[in-house]
Amino acid sequence: MIAVAMLACLFAVGMAALLNYFKYRSTTDGIVGGRLIVLGKQIENSIQASLALGIAFDDLGTLTGLMKREQTADGLIAEINVFDADGKCLYSTDQMRMGQPVPASWLAAARRARDDWDVEDGADSAVGMSIKNSFGLTLGYLALRYARDKIDRAAHVVGKTLALSAVLVFAGAALFASLALLVTMRPLARDIDMMEAALREPDQIGVLETTGDSPFAPALIRFFDTVREAEVELAAIRGHVGQRRK
Repeated sequence: MIAVAMLACLFAVGMAALLNYFKYRSTTDGIVGGRLIVLGKQIENSIQASLALGIAFDDLGTLTGLMKREQTADGLIAEINVFDADGKCLYSTDQMRMGQPVPASWLAAARRARDDWDVEDGADSAVGMSIKNSFGLTLGYLALRYARDKIDRAAHVVGKTLALSAVLVFAGAALFASLALLVTMRPLARDIDMMEAALREPDQIGVLETTGDSPFAPALIRFFDTVREAEVELAAIRGHVGQRRK
């Protein structure tokens, strides 16, 4: 019984810890994504304003400076890129990225999404959105690459804290359950011992009759009374059978 109680405590505490950890990861990803989308919307609004003035999409000279300023606003952002429908990088906070193709995972996610999109791909994890003109045609995409390793390190620390807390809670719950079972099972064990003794030595049934505190006593007394009556009847039947044979 104690082993079953400990297994139940282990399952309950372990599942609670896992659910809390995955809830933390989901909440963190949602917060990070929402924060980056807000910064991305500000850059998109600037692009839309420039397009409204008649400036061509591939001739936004002040866009790179704006993206660098937005990058400094959040230490989680590693890089900001604007690329066309073919995946060619037109503007970037990293000069080495200019004119180069963006990761294939970005282009695939951007083409699948109608507006906002996100990619979890290690160092190339990014959040982005589509850039459209006034006619609703997609001109390109904006991608904000963020430091996924920072989020993973923070999640690792939270996971270790949850694991330690789960171990302490399990130890406390298992100890409490074991003590509770010992207290509640002791009277039952005593009653079972008394019943076993009575079954082995029927002559000791008087012990149960005198104590009267065992829940098995009435049933055992009825059982032995029934057995005695059956023995008397069997003896009587044997006597009648013996007389007829004579």
